[in-house]
Amino acid sequence: IYTKGCLSMRTQKCYAVKPNVSEFLDIARRTYTEIVDDIAGMIMQLAEKYSLPMKTSFSSARGFFIQMNADCSILPNGQLPSEFTKITKMKNTYSFTSPDLIKMNERCQESLREIYHMTYLIVCKLLNEIYEHIHCLYKLSDIVSMLDMLLSFAHACTLSDYGKFLL
Repeated sequence: IYTKGCLSMRTQKCYAVKPNVSEFLDIARRTYTEIVDDIAGMIMQLAEKYSLPMKTSFSSARGFFIQMNADCSILPNGQLPSEFTKITKMKNTYSFTSPDLIKMNERCQESLREIYHMTYLIVCKLLNEIYEHIHCLYKLSDIVSMLDMLLSFAHACTLSDYGKFLL
C-alpha cells in the first residue's frame, strides 16, 4: 500500500525488499523499528515528567522532534525546561528537541543507511540475475505484442465486413 508523508515514504523504502530475503536486512529493520519506538517512548516520558502535552513529530529536514500545542500560561515561568534546544514557535505550536533525541536521531539515520545499503545490494544482485535472461523477456514481449495485434485485427473483422475482402 502506498502512503504519503516523508516518514511513511521512508518506512516504505525500508521494506522495498520483502522479509526473509536477507537475515541481516531483517535484523537492521528490527533495529530501526526499535529506535523509532524508543523515540516515541522517550517523548511520552518527557511529556509525563513535565506534565506537558508533547507529541512525536517528524520532518525530513529535522528528523524526529517534539511538538506541542500550548500557550505560555501552562509553561512553568512561561518557558520550556532548559533541557530542550532548537526551540521554534509558530502561533501556539512549539517545536523543539533534546540532546538525547538528537543522539537517537543519529542512531536512526545510521540504521537507515545500513538498510538502504543492504537493499541496494539485494536489488543489484536481482538485476544481474535478470540481465542473464533479458533476451527471453524481449522475445516474450515481441510475441505478446504480435498476439495483441492479431487479436485486435480479428476483433475488428468480427465487428465489420472486413472478412469479405479477404477472399
